[in-house]
Amino acid sequence: MLAAKTKEGKLIVLTKTYRKEQLKKWRQSQSFYCPQCEKPVHLKIGEIVAPHFAHKKNEACPSFFSEGESKDHLQGKQQLYLFFQQHADHVELEPYFKMLAQRPDLLVINRNKRIPIEFQCSTIPVADMEARSSGYRSIGMDPVWILRTPEKFVGIPQGIGIFHLSHFDEHFLTRHSPEGRVLLTYNPQTERFHYYSSLFHVVGNRHIGIHRTLSSSMQIFPFARPKTPTAEDLQKYTTIYLSLRNQFLQSRILLNRKGIRNSFLRICYELRLLPTELPLWIGVPVRGSDAFREHDCEWQLALLYYMRRQGISLNNLSQAHVRKYLARIGQLSERKEHACLAYRDFLLTAGIVPFHNPNSIDEQSIYAFIAARFLAKGSEN
Repeated sequence: MLAAKTKEGKLIVLTKTYRKEQLKKWRQSQSFYCPQCEKPVHLKIGEIVAPHFAHKKNEACPSFFSEGESKDHLQGKQQLYLFFQQHADHVELEPYFKMLAQRPDLLVINRNKRIPIEFQCSTIPVADMEARSSGYRSIGMDPVWILRTPEKFVGIPQGIGIFHLSHFDEHFLTRHSPEGRVLLTYNPQTERFHYYSSLFHVVGNRHIGIHRTLSSSMQIFPFARPKTPTAEDLQKYTTIYLSLRNQFLQSRILLNRKGIRNSFLRICYELRLLPTELPLWIGVPVRGSDAFREHDCEWQLALLYYMRRQGISLNNLSQAHVRKYLARIGQLSERKEHACLAYRDFLLTAGIVPFHNPNSIDEQSIYAFIAARFLAKGSEN
């Protein structure tokens, strides 16, 4: 822990402004106590882990202090504490909410709002995150979770790229209009915030997005919002999206080990379609596509196949039909329902009658779909 009280009751918060020589003198002349349980604590000054206080061995704190924290966690809390001191009305380090039996890393008070800050350096069960967030909200506070910049992202250059977000990473995403989904992380080793913005889901855990960094000295609070993609950026998105679409279709043939048992290839076979020559109107990034983990080609072809088997035309495809289809494949959700209906609307607007007419779309149409995610005010990305 980073805060303790002296015998006189003065609160000491360890930050990088204190030199080790000064701390060593304090350790010899001062006694320190836990600000919650008031039991004596040690001031530890090592060469690897940042200076910190710790309860005596085998002495548990009833206020649930989490000790044995990593160097990154301690440094990150120290740095964020100093940052919020400069940008908020008030900040508290490691406060304890007795009614919740919870302790955020920081509590920021700004414009009469109390904001718990959780700086997460390790992977924990998502259910634990959700339970902690629910606890804060039950007493009228909206928490902010900041992920420690994952090692897999540290060396990635700034600019547009493909990012692999784990299921855990995705729980730190926030949504803003019109710039879309944003992942904000912090790296205590470089004291820089990393933004992965305008994230556009492709398949599985792969997303197209823009990586930018901002030093803590240039950051503001509330946190700076990234810029929306430019027209040039969106053209790069389109090129990458179409390239990944082609890779997906190629992989379904070259890397397939199930043969005709592969559901995607079986549907292609029954519809007399070559996967590598799938028309561009199958695999369209319509609004809400990210509700599916599958590639757009996969879920859209499966929907069209179901409609054909059931004798349902585009004009007659209703919300009830879509809901029944999703329930049948065990993927019933409101977001997936909206994506299917958005795909139906696209086909109707484009005048495409699946598998019956030559109407098609071109690369510019794909660009228009991607651009609509970020250029329309108030859009849900």
